[in-house]
Amino acid sequence: MAARKKSRTSRSSKRKLYIRLAAVLIVIILLFAIANAILYFVSPQTFNSIYAPIISAVQGMSSSDGDDDHTHGGSAETPLEGEAQDIISSDLSIHFIKFENDKAGDCTLIKCGDTEVLIDAGSTQSSATTIKNYLENYCTDGVLEYVIATHADQDHIAGLVGTSSGGVYNGILYSYEIGTIIKFDLSNKDVETAAGNRTLYGKFLDAVESCELSGTAVYNASECCAGSGGAAATYYLDDEQTVSINILNSYYYTHKSSDENNYSVCMLLKQELSSGEFNNYLFTGDLEEEGEEYLVQLNQLPEVELFKAGHHGSPTSSNDCLLSVIKPKYVTVCCCAGTDEYTSNKNNQFPSQAFIDRVSKYTDNVYVTNMVSDNAQGYEPMNGDIVFYVQEEQIKLWCSNNTTKLKDTDWFKANRTGWGVTATN
Repeated sequence: MAARKKSRTSRSSKRKLYIRLAAVLIVIILLFAIANAILYFVSPQTFNSIYAPIISAVQGMSSSDGDDDHTHGGSAETPLEGEAQDIISSDLSIHFIKFENDKAGDCTLIKCGDTEVLIDAGSTQSSATTIKNYLENYCTDGVLEYVIATHADQDHIAGLVGTSSGGVYNGILYSYEIGTIIKFDLSNKDVETAAGNRTLYGKFLDAVESCELSGTAVYNASECCAGSGGAAATYYLDDEQTVSINILNSYYYTHKSSDENNYSVCMLLKQELSSGEFNNYLFTGDLEEEGEEYLVQLNQLPEVELFKAGHHGSPTSSNDCLLSVIKPKYVTVCCCAGTDEYTSNKNNQFPSQAFIDRVSKYTDNVYVTNMVSDNAQGYEPMNGDIVFYVQEEQIKLWCSNNTTKLKDTDWFKANRTGWGVTATN
């Protein structure tokens, strides 16, 4: 009897000990939670610096289960540093040209051997001179084999027209021999003003007509997709047929939209490697969310090495419906970061917070051409001219100013959050 009583007493003592230990543990957890809550509200930057790497690592592990995707956890492999002198002799180069102003705009040069493709020419009519000065280094024969005009907004076609002196325009379409023009099908813009003067869109149509009279083949995007009127969906840039531009199908080539951006011509650049695999590079102009949804539905889109951010990093483009399919490794944003050109809402100024929230799930390799500045010009280069080029099947990056990732710039740290960074403003 004494032994059983002693055993019961021992068990009772252990239970009391476990209860005390559990109580102490609960108190410690509560104190830890309270301390971190205070830290979060008093100093979010300190809190973020402590816990962001842990959160990122957990997210990276959860997103990579059973998958070897190259963009896990929003931290893709940093591109190799390139050299300016190697670009001209590379197998393929993609140039995002910065403008000498504080405005958004697109102009992309693709060079493969002696073949050049120009996608758009913003941002203003006076930008034609800036673009031509850049092209002099790469298009030395005076011939642009392909020009793609994505849609009719000024920041995409103004440089194709240029400015006039004595009625003679100096735009790209007047300054080079153009082999083929691929342009948007539809526009909501007027060809003439109420006073009967040609609008910029009207002047663009005049420039295209002038090229056509000189022997340029002119096709709408829908003709390329259908393979009609002499057009084709695929054009090879090299004799070996390893590099091609491919016009993607889009609903708004043949259907009206209230948003001009949805008329954008979309193109996939494909480069076949010696292994038989492909590097893919995607260009969607200013396509908005509805257009992106159709783009995914109507095309078999691959994962891409490089994506030119839709609509300059606006909150209405580069949506999850597209990003979740293409999973970009590198992203360029052609804009002047922080400009109030279109909105005073700082979160929506290019590149917008919404864009960063979405793209940061896939990569932190994001690069931007220009940014606002308090200097006399009101802008300065962020990365400057951005060039991705392929040398011996390795993708390299060269920028005219620096190769700093967006997330590591002072502008980002002051104005945006993401990738473990908390804005100071």
